[in-house]
Amino acid sequence: MRYRRLGRTGLDVSEISFGVYSLTGLYGDIDPEKAVRILRRARDLGINLFDTADVYGKGYGELLLQRAFGSGVRDLVIATKIGYDIYSPGEKPSRRYDPEYLVLAAKRSCERIGKKPLDLIQIHNPPLEILRDPNLYMAMRGLVEKDLALHVGIALGPERNVLREALEAVSHDEVEAIQLIYNALEQRPGREIASIAGEKGIGILVRVPHAGGILGGRLKKEDIDRLRDHRSLRDREWLEKAFKLYELLKSLLSVEGATEAQNAIRFIFSSIPASTVIIIATSEEELEEYAGASDKGPMNRSIAAEIEQLYREAEEKWGEI
Repeated sequence: MRYRRLGRTGLDVSEISFGVYSLTGLYGDIDPEKAVRILRRARDLGINLFDTADVYGKGYGELLLQRAFGSGVRDLVIATKIGYDIYSPGEKPSRRYDPEYLVLAAKRSCERIGKKPLDLIQIHNPPLEILRDPNLYMAMRGLVEKDLALHVGIALGPERNVLREALEAVSHDEVEAIQLIYNALEQRPGREIASIAGEKGIGILVRVPHAGGILGGRLKKEDIDRLRDHRSLRDREWLEKAFKLYELLKSLLSVEGATEAQNAIRFIFSSIPASTVIIIATSEEELEEYAGASDKGPMNRSIAAEIEQLYREAEEKWGEI
């Protein structure tokens, strides 16, 4: 496992980090004991950054970290996300970003995880109007001043105007890290965001490296109609284009003695200044394959450039992907 600096935070993080949400029911039910084994195996493989959120299982994702690592959680880099009100009645939490609530949520996260301060607290999916509100950044400073977080950042959401949100977020000094989607099938606007964030010394956490399982072949086109997890929310038109592009890229992902899934990760490190790539896994075998991508180093730049060019050509033919 190789390690990189998370922007100007000073934290050294594993190139491959673990997304706990895959163990909280969003990809099917995972037995708690199995979840604990996967988390511990991730640590054994050299992964030191674990990314979760209070909304994952209404605190369950955070509790899993305490269960898996106990007091050892203090030796790991723990990143969580807050901004969904999981404490008010109702099945579906609403987004809430007022300073009082964010302090409450951060305190509860620290308690569940068993670590205070947490290494990184990210504001979860804030829309543009919230990102333009000075009170948000006052609240973020407050999390650090109250010793609830060592560092703070923004996890960009599924909004339509992600680029505008990102440009607003990185214009504020309080933002030390940004989490975004980037992969061979979803290169925009992530590449532009990463370029600007990198120039500002902001740590870049990349999620969805396998485009929901398309890259690496775990999700087949014939599986789309059977999806029952959060991937079923994907736009059908996007899925059609993504599978077409995947067929064009497939040969470029079977190179340099690495698996397709590993090359999907290696492409990211060759393409943008990522600090870490957040993978999700529901088995130890899957986890070990993904973690092995770091040992092989970034993809050859000329191959990554071919993938980028194919993406541009696809957009010209089919419209925005």
